[in-house]
Amino acid sequence: MFEYQPVGDHCCENGIHGLGDSSSSEWRYVPTRLNIADAATREECDMAILEGAWLYGPSFLCCNEADWAEDLLISNSTVQNVTEYVATIGKITLCLPACPDPERFSSWIRLLKSTCMVLAFVDKLCRKRTGEVDGAMTDRAEKLLMRYAQAQSFVEDLEQLKKGKSLDRKSNLLTVSPFLDEQGVLRVGGRIDAAPGIARDMKHPIILDGRHPTARLIIMHYHKKFAHGNHETVINEIKQRFWILRLRPTVKNIVSKCVLCRIRKARPQPPRMGDLPEARLAHHQRPFTYCGLDLFGPMKIAVGRRHQIRYGVLFTCMTVRAIHIELVQTLTTDSLIMALRRMASRRGWPSNLLSDNGSNLRGAANELKKAMHELDQDILKKEAVNYGTTWTFIPPLSPHWGGAWERLIRSVKTSLKAILKERVPREEVLITLMAEVEQIVNSRPLTHVSVEPATTEAITPNHFLLGTSSNLPLLGAFDDSDLFLRKQWRISQLLADQFWRRWVKEVLPQMLPRKKWHHESQPLQIGDLVVIVDPNMPRGVWPRGIIEAVLPGRDGRVRVVDVRTKSGLLRRPAVRVAILPVGEEC
Repeated sequence: MFEYQPVGDHCCENGIHGLGDSSSSEWRYVPTRLNIADAATREECDMAILEGAWLYGPSFLCCNEADWAEDLLISNSTVQNVTEYVATIGKITLCLPACPDPERFSSWIRLLKSTCMVLAFVDKLCRKRTGEVDGAMTDRAEKLLMRYAQAQSFVEDLEQLKKGKSLDRKSNLLTVSPFLDEQGVLRVGGRIDAAPGIARDMKHPIILDGRHPTARLIIMHYHKKFAHGNHETVINEIKQRFWILRLRPTVKNIVSKCVLCRIRKARPQPPRMGDLPEARLAHHQRPFTYCGLDLFGPMKIAVGRRHQIRYGVLFTCMTVRAIHIELVQTLTTDSLIMALRRMASRRGWPSNLLSDNGSNLRGAANELKKAMHELDQDILKKEAVNYGTTWTFIPPLSPHWGGAWERLIRSVKTSLKAILKERVPREEVLITLMAEVEQIVNSRPLTHVSVEPATTEAITPNHFLLGTSSNLPLLGAFDDSDLFLRKQWRISQLLADQFWRRWVKEVLPQMLPRKKWHHESQPLQIGDLVVIVDPNMPRGVWPRGIIEAVLPGRDGRVRVVDVRTKSGLLRRPAVRVAILPVGEEC
């Protein structure tokens, strides 16, 4: 039950008052037989009384007050009862300005414009103003919203200030010396009134509670206005006009719920690093049994007066990290197969062959990327099967899956730049340089090199290929019994076994710890809204999609997912997929 003020500017600015502003003389008692509001609670009622009542009200209202029934007239006892009732109810009734509910808006500008339209509509009805939305109207709407927010947040403080009393010691506003301005807005008193040339809003900013929806809309408005940027910039700009309690934590909370910021800051959560595959741990097996394949180039060579292009094909032993390099004239399927056959003729056919997907060639030339996309993977796999080799292509955009050979591409390029003296060498020179680079890389130590005297040399890939760290003669003392041919295979077998025992003792323990991705992360699930991370593209154009299938590894952790995007189904590793927030923007 409220007392309604006459329609006009006073009603719109000050709104509906609580029972505390009503007088007991304005109240009357309506008996049950004439109370239209009681009809909905009765099992049986006289319908004759209700005819037309819902449109025009009770009939006695059309008569003079002197003609009303005696029980409708007010008496002293009625006045006393009504006064007590009004005083009791008025204690829990707030005096709130009539304005749109901020909780129903997602933008401060929308809330401000909607309030302006309401004021303009009331002005037209009252015929007091033109009803046009201008700067003055916007200022009226803002002050109305400020009073509404303050009336909800600082009830006791406003009551004390209106009565001219001091604030309670436990009040959050005690340190800012608040006061009510001429428009009824609560402002900071402060102690910088003597500062010349400073705007009033800066000297006496409007006080708001950071938990109120109006204050949160204002903070989000400034956050968007300054391009979702630095927190301190937003805080500094807000303090020029508003004094918001708990401003800094409120800004952080709003930014943490901003959908655009969460999309911009989305980061993949890779699963914990998995165990090493069998190919990295296959000791006591022939080198290049498990082999990785990668390509590099293009490289220019001089043929007469013309320049031609050559590409390098790098074969890497996954176990002992030895390399073998072949040159090809073109990157066609047939050229790659012939390079594989040349390598296998010298090193033996691998049982498992792994290679990059075409989209994994980061930093490669456009010609190389294009050629890789044009390779027929099915033909390559069928050709490998004829020799008992399984050819596997790693998932797209997952070069870390082929880190065993990606790092050696860098070593080859570094060595090649150091020894290549000509800008455009002849093909014979380039082939020779590739063989020398292969020898240099295969001579690198696989373990820590000790500088202490009387220590054995560090083990290298060449120990497994040549029996020594380089192509120099094998050092050692031999007698005549070692020259018999029937013992040569024993010597070679003994040397190989010694190298493998050293590999197990020295190299294998170095691969035990995980270098990164130590912690568990939230696993990707079917139905998750994700963005596909592509370091070669701007963040704003990264494709988005929904996970349709997950492919867990041997340890049960999801490492590859299929994402449905507007361009089709894409298979990507978990380290290239970032989960997007699902929900409304704060």
